[in-house]
Amino acid sequence: MTLLLFSLLIFLSLIQWAVFIDVILSWGTLIGWHFRPKFIQAITLPLYETVRRFIPSSFSGIDFAPIIVFIAIELITKILIAFDPNILEYLSR
Repeated sequence: MTLLLFSLLIFLSLIQWAVFIDVILSWGTLIGWHFRPKFIQAITLPLYETVRRFIPSSFSGIDFAPIIVFIAIELITKILIAFDPNILEYLSR
């Protein structure tokens, strides 16, 4: 059970990093720099599209989908840690 939780937490952490990198790289479009790796988009776009089905895609030019995905991953992480609080010992190594 601990190995499964640990694996899920690592997976969720990688997705969070992908969302973070995607957000940072999206700011490059403001200066005319259009570089967003396809593997990052392959991870993040399906998540964003799922969120965009329930909320408007943007409000005043701000896309809230990455923020909602990031918060959802954080909540799922907290719930998983609540199942086995000792998992934090493995994460701190």
